[in-house]
Amino acid sequence: MRILVTRPEQSAVRTGERLKVLGHEAIYLPLFEAEHDAEAVARARACRDEAAILVTSAEAIRALGCAGQLSNIPVFAVGKTTAKAAEDAGFTRVETANGDGAALAEILRERFAGETKPKLLYLAGEPRSPRLEQELAVARFSMKVLVCYRMRPLDLTGDILLTAFQQKPDTVLLYSAETARRFFKLAESFLKERQDIQILCLSAAIAEVVPSTLQDRAKCAVRPDETSLFELL
Repeated sequence: MRILVTRPEQSAVRTGERLKVLGHEAIYLPLFEAEHDAEAVARARACRDEAAILVTSAEAIRALGCAGQLSNIPVFAVGKTTAKAAEDAGFTRVETANGDGAALAEILRERFAGETKPKLLYLAGEPRSPRLEQELAVARFSMKVLVCYRMRPLDLTGDILLTAFQQKPDTVLLYSAETARRFFKLAESFLKERQDIQILCLSAAIAEVVPSTLQDRAKCAVRPDETSLFELL
């Protein structure tokens, strides 16, 4: 099966390697690239009083580079990929929430159930879902949010899109709502010509972005992780 991978290049290559093992062919179409914020990373490295670090994307860990003096602070990560990135960076106490930001908030509410809430450090990116911050604010956690990276749209010409679709992908994988919005805007004419392309979404929030005219082609992973997404292939 030929599969269109819309992730940023570094993540897309890892996805492509996994697809190859499963007998599929990856077609790369990155729509965004990560731009790290050196000032925010420096402020993160200077933190000492936070009881835990929150990460919802491996890109935040890549921006940080290595744990350094933060290595002994507990890390709560969304997903196995993000957790592994934290461990590879040198964090020694990593716990994984197998879900989204809401699942991570639930773990923190359980772990810190007392009235006095500890200070948290959230290594975030833009754009991002507000769900985690909203739920922790309701639970009265004190949290410092540092935006360590921003996803910048790549300048795509019609030739790049044409080349990707000329390879006749059978399926497209969508990993974020922002990527999905841009993909459907750019690829509208190609999708009209290819009525058989399957659309696989990592989460329900992404599936909601799929245009109503394409909903019959879309499927959503049971869990917001790549393994679950691949189960739809």
